Amino acid sequence: MKKPLSAVNVFAILLGIFLVVEGFWGMFSPIVFGVLTTNVLHAFIHLLLGFTGIYTGLRNHARKFSLYAGVLLLVVGLLYYIPGAGQLVVKLFNVNNAVAVLNIVIGIAGILFALLTPKPAVAGAHK
Repeated sequence: MKKPLSAVNVFAILLGIFLVVEGFWGMFSPIVFGVLTTNVLHAFIHLLLGFTGIYTGLRNHARKFSLYAGVLLLVVGLLYYIPGAGQLVVKLFNVNNAVAVLNIVIGIAGILFALLTPKPAVAGAHK
């Protein structure tokens, strides 16, 4: 019997769906959901992250994904506010303030979900 999805896996699936929609839309438009700016590179990265989140979440293995994606999104969001680095983030990924704030919020959530989820037991480990 398949065990139910944990909160971190549901988070990864929902984040993945959002990123796939945003990424696909971003391939054809520089503005997504009326406020989030993007470009083709940014959209492509979101498609990769989105499909990975859905895949790992459906297989009950999203803890590491949530941690790594959370760190990545948090760093990109924070870099937006650092002079010099912010201009580079804007130039590479067409990030605006709304994207930076969303990245920070989702990044923190991903890190928290990962850290609050117990590590899976290692097969063959002694109690």
